[in-house]
Amino acid sequence: MNRKKIIYITIIALLGFTAYQAVTFFALEEDKINSVYLIPRDAIFIMEFDEPLENMETLSKSALWDHLQTNEQIHELSAKVNALDSLFQEQSDVFEMIGERDVLLSAHMIKRNDYAFLYVVDMDKLSRLGVVKNNINQLLNEDFKVTTRAYKEIEITEITDLDTYETLNIAFIKNQMIASYTHSLVEKSIDEYEDPQIGRDLQFLEIQKELKKKGLFRVYLNHKLLTDYYKVFSNEPSPIVQTLKENFNFSGFYVDEDNDRLLTAIGYSSGNEVMDALVKALDASGTGSIDATGVLPQETALYMSFGFDDFSSLHESFYGLLGETQPAVVKQYEDGKRRVEKLIEIDLERDFYSWIDDEIAFAKADFPQLSEKDGLAVAFKTKDVDDSNERLEYIESQIKKATPVKFQTVDYKGYDIHYLDIKGFFKLILGSLFEKIEKPYYTTIDEYVVFSNSPVTLKLYIDAYESENTLLTDEYYRDFIDEFSNSSNVFLYVDSNKLAHASQSYLNNESKKELKNNEIFFSQFTQLGLELKADGNHFKTKAVLHYDADYDIEALRQEEKTKDIPFSILDINKEEISKETVFNIPDIFPNDFTANSYETKFNTGKTEMKVYLKEGIPHGRYKLYYFNGELKISGRFKKGEKTGTWKAYTREGKLFHKERF
Repeated sequence: MNRKKIIYITIIALLGFTAYQAVTFFALEEDKINSVYLIPRDAIFIMEFDEPLENMETLSKSALWDHLQTNEQIHELSAKVNALDSLFQEQSDVFEMIGERDVLLSAHMIKRNDYAFLYVVDMDKLSRLGVVKNNINQLLNEDFKVTTRAYKEIEITEITDLDTYETLNIAFIKNQMIASYTHSLVEKSIDEYEDPQIGRDLQFLEIQKELKKKGLFRVYLNHKLLTDYYKVFSNEPSPIVQTLKENFNFSGFYVDEDNDRLLTAIGYSSGNEVMDALVKALDASGTGSIDATGVLPQETALYMSFGFDDFSSLHESFYGLLGETQPAVVKQYEDGKRRVEKLIEIDLERDFYSWIDDEIAFAKADFPQLSEKDGLAVAFKTKDVDDSNERLEYIESQIKKATPVKFQTVDYKGYDIHYLDIKGFFKLILGSLFEKIEKPYYTTIDEYVVFSNSPVTLKLYIDAYESENTLLTDEYYRDFIDEFSNSSNVFLYVDSNKLAHASQSYLNNESKKELKNNEIFFSQFTQLGLELKADGNHFKTKAVLHYDADYDIEALRQEEKTKDIPFSILDINKEEISKETVFNIPDIFPNDFTANSYETKFNTGKTEMKVYLKEGIPHGRYKLYYFNGELKISGRFKKGEKTGTWKAYTREGKLFHKERF
């Protein structure tokens, strides 16, 4: 959605406010509806704004906003909003009134691999004035064509851009204006008015009430539509997304920017009867520790922790509560449990559940030695290592009696690696999220029993633990984790760059291309965390996105590639690179002060220098390259001055000098 489209929508709203000043209508009897009644039921997510212009101005003063401007699409959108501001500067009071309107924006699938937006703007009494609709022709020039049509007795105004042939569809229902560049969304909105679903959903309304008027804006997720949205980006199903769809209904967050480096979202999540039973069981059980980081490697791309006071008690409570509303689901589980127990003559309560302590962790590691499909592991914290080893060895011996599978235990650096041949075991006891762990190998590391489909994965986990190369020893992770509690019911940590690399096989071609073209932009959103705590009949939820202005993925890759090259074999030309003068950057004079970046090129067409701009001044990442394409200098500007750590490299790509400004 580009800025031009937003301008058209805002112009229509402006016309309404102009009419407000021209016509006296305070005596009109109020006849209003709630804007959420007009959001079609197939909304993937909804964004809610109070005073959007004022809140966007607050966000625009942050370094995070400056980084967003380095994305071409976002920068184009911002540039046109600034142009609109200048256009109406003589009527600033009117323009500010537009910014005080409540606005909803919802996203909807329109094709299998595409989605579009619907806008709902609360115009108060203005939408009742015929002058708003009747004078659209006078507002627009000959570059646009205005037509009208009726849908269920509601007039829809169509504004067609004769250059692009895009059509903006607008309709007024009582005090609300609805608009979209997809005509079917306006029609769906009119249909929804007659029979609102999201707007009358008690779970959604409860979350919306808790978040009202909080934060810069609010975001609401409709979990039932998440898998459709996910398919826009990926060809492969996601167990996490599938779990969210099957068990959650709505999540809502209010969003704030924190200290130029964090985007925080705090809110609530609610679910179906299965999730309701789990929330109540977890609320009674209490939270668990987040300690698996002591055995997970620093190469971890994704870590999901499930915490509770005691697994056996939680398990009994959950299925007891679930049986009250979903007896068929409980029966299916119990039938599967009996089949496994009968097949190998074990007691799951005694031989497995009893030794699990207060945390179960699911992890995906991005080791260069592994394929993208490997690196998965599940770690169970034990109450007593000797007890867990004894019970698992018993299960293993029972499997050997019941099946022809022969597997000898392997010793690796003093750690025994075992094998359990029970297909679907983890899906039975933990659900579809763990179905990828089918016939697992396992070992005990510290106080955790770690399972994986790959014995090589377990060896790499052991190597990381023995060399103290775990998440717990990673200072970058520890700084981020301080934003969350020490214990929770569900905790998710994502290292976005490692996960992007590890997930390439899951992305479709268009998503891969988008990620590659905007890699520098996306790579600086380095970490994502999500925390859920049971509270009554819903989860209290906190999400944090970390923006790291100093993270330079190109420089880090170059340093990793050349770390083993000794300086002794390099021919360093002092005239070309000197510690005393290398960061003496010549003055930069861009030829377009409205651009978000300035770039010079060699006569070969390759980039020589690129720097990001703000109002024509260097502001953001600066890169200088050698003629052979190797990175020479990487640093950052802030309002025209060097800031942060600057690095210089030799022609061979070796880090030569760095300096803090």
